[in-house]
Amino acid sequence: MSEFSREKQCIHLAAVLTSAVAASTTALALTACGSSVAPFGGNVPSQVAPAVCGANSLPEGSVQGEVPLSDRTGGRSKQGYRCNLELIGQYQGEGASWVDPSTGNCAYMATSFYGTLAKKSPGVQVVDVSNTARPVLSTTLTSPAMLVGPWESLKVNEPRQLLGAVAGGPLVAAGFFDVYDLSADCTHPQHLNGLAGQALELPDDLLGHEGNWSPDGRTYWSSGLIGGSLTAIDVSNPQSSAIVWTGIESFPVNHGVELSDDGNTLYLATVFPGGVLILDVSDIQQRKASPTVRTIGSVSWDNESVAQHAIPVSYNGKPYLIAADEFNAEGVHIIDISNPAAPVVAAHLQLQIQLPQYAAARAADTAGDGLFGYEAHYCAVDRATNPTALACAFFESGIRVFDVTDLLNPREIAYFNPPAQTGRFLQLPGSEHAAGLALVPAVSNLSGDVLIGAGDYALNLLQGNDANLSADWCSSPPRFVAPDQLWVTCQDNGFMVLRFTNGVYPIQ
Repeated sequence: MSEFSREKQCIHLAAVLTSAVAASTTALALTACGSSVAPFGGNVPSQVAPAVCGANSLPEGSVQGEVPLSDRTGGRSKQGYRCNLELIGQYQGEGASWVDPSTGNCAYMATSFYGTLAKKSPGVQVVDVSNTARPVLSTTLTSPAMLVGPWESLKVNEPRQLLGAVAGGPLVAAGFFDVYDLSADCTHPQHLNGLAGQALELPDDLLGHEGNWSPDGRTYWSSGLIGGSLTAIDVSNPQSSAIVWTGIESFPVNHGVELSDDGNTLYLATVFPGGVLILDVSDIQQRKASPTVRTIGSVSWDNESVAQHAIPVSYNGKPYLIAADEFNAEGVHIIDISNPAAPVVAAHLQLQIQLPQYAAARAADTAGDGLFGYEAHYCAVDRATNPTALACAFFESGIRVFDVTDLLNPREIAYFNPPAQTGRFLQLPGSEHAAGLALVPAVSNLSGDVLIGAGDYALNLLQGNDANLSADWCSSPPRFVAPDQLWVTCQDNGFMVLRFTNGVYPIQ
């Protein structure tokens, strides 16, 4: 059973959109809430086996993934929790936004739109990690999308060494796509599509919220969240990027974008219901005249959940998707796409705290600490072919790492839940959690008069109020860095270099 009603989720979505976009778009959100797609009804494994913590760990309590209310009110959560992972370096800055990638010896920390009035260092923070024990700020990126906030669209294309993002703003924004060259020096990215060497650009996106590169780096795909908007931007020549296709896809509300190795198939995460839409985008990838996007298949699991993204992987030639869901304690779904026209949920990965019997504990623990609690958000694998490890950011459950050598029976091997930043609200205007969204009531308490955004932050700033911040929000995809490191970003603690201990990784 859901721990809160579909009606209240729809009220929340409408309220958020009302604060960010026009009333006509809010109407689209309400239409989306009325849609009905049958959820997956199979009987598949759920709770993943918990980690066994070795020496020098500081483990959580008896319930996997929980930061108990007693730890929050008593101060224990300010120490954090760790199991077979240790912190070796950190750059906190003023906090971070939703998705913050890294490549080479560099990390990129977006900052919150909501904290704009208070930030000392606006835009995307470029962190030099040449010394993993002492990461330092190198420079900031303040072109249009970076300045207003890229939400979940800040991504790196490794083959072409390009950093790209669309403007996301408070939730959804319009117009801008920024692209930077990292090849000469990733600590000082070069803005490629500015006008006459300036930060200003010509608009070349419609609505922006999420986004990702095609593997070859020639196309950047932007999803606008609402109205099913999806846009393909040609980046063959980054100095003159331009829209090559835009359209409305089947689900009224869409989310994260991932692509097949050849760029011909797009896996689009969907919202209300949570699921994945599989699209043939070969016409765009091949730059055909008058391109068409065709639906291949789809799968969904919960009318009240929000799929975030779906990573394509393969085991001995058999294709799967690993799909994280950021709402309703859904966790992560493993999807068999051997027949892409009829994908099937083959396994369901949940932490113990996400199980239905812990719904009351979830509500009590996270009350007053914002919209998200123990949900998953973004995941990454150590390699796409026969991966051995999966690392996921689970908001208030922290960074969780799983042995996936047997994909359908994953086993947790490590976790790191960073120290709660209770009392540091005013020092973290770059954190989405601290700067606005921690001030939003829990979904179970939502009413029609919810307001979020920069106005909330400014009011609390003037009044000296402190958001709860009794646990951090870890939302960004971790990155496996050879031989034994995991680079992560959490919203309140910023960028962190973690190292595996007790021989749990690499997995032999």
